[in-house]
Amino acid sequence: MLKQKTATHAPEDVARLCRALSVETRVRMLALLQRRSMCVGALARALGITDAAVSQHLRVLRDAELVIAERRGHFVHYTIDPDTVDRWQHAVVGLLSIGDEHTPANADCEMTRRGGER
Repeated sequence: MLKQKTATHAPEDVARLCRALSVETRVRMLALLQRRSMCVGALARALGITDAAVSQHLRVLRDAELVIAERRGHFVHYTIDPDTVDRWQHAVVGLLSIGDEHTPANADCEMTRRGGER
């Protein structure tokens, strides 16, 4: 389960998200689920893969809490979890942005080479 943090996320959570998004098929699934909820069969037809393959990919996306499963009669429909996506959007923007107090990457190397302490 993803830990609730506002500014940073635990490294294992970031790694789980990256694993979930590292496969093109899962990214394509998320793109389809942005438009509407879908069941396994509909996702399989849209992606041109087997129901079993879709189920395996959905397991990874559920583990990363990117999708929510909702039973409707005999079918389970999947949707994107907007809360998780919102948390990750903010986390990624924070991780990739460079603030005003950014120290150049070589600053520690320069201090070490000069024998200075930091």
